[in-house]
Amino acid sequence: MDLGATPDLMHQILSENFAELGAAGPMVRTLLLRDREYVGQRFRCGGFQAVLLAGSGAISFYDEGGTLLKTVRRLEENGKNIAA
Repeated sequence: MDLGATPDLMHQILSENFAELGAAGPMVRTLLLRDREYVGQRFRCGGFQAVLLAGSGAISFYDEGGTLLKTVRRLEENGKNIAA
C-alpha cells in the first residue's frame, strides 16, 4: 500500500483528519487511473476530499472548492514513524 502503511492505519488517519475538518458521513474511496495505470486514490467524506498519489508520500486534504487545507507527510503506527 502507498506510504508503507497498513489499510487500518490509512483508514484511521483519513477518519481522524476528516473528523478534524468537520466532515461527517461515510467515506468513499475511488482509485485514480491515467492511461489505465494506477496513479493514486481519492477519498471523499462530507464535502471534503483527500488524495493519495502513488509515490508521493503524502495525503492531501481539500475542501469542496478544491482548496488545499492540509497535507499529512508522515504516518505513525505503534509510536514508530513510517517515513513518507
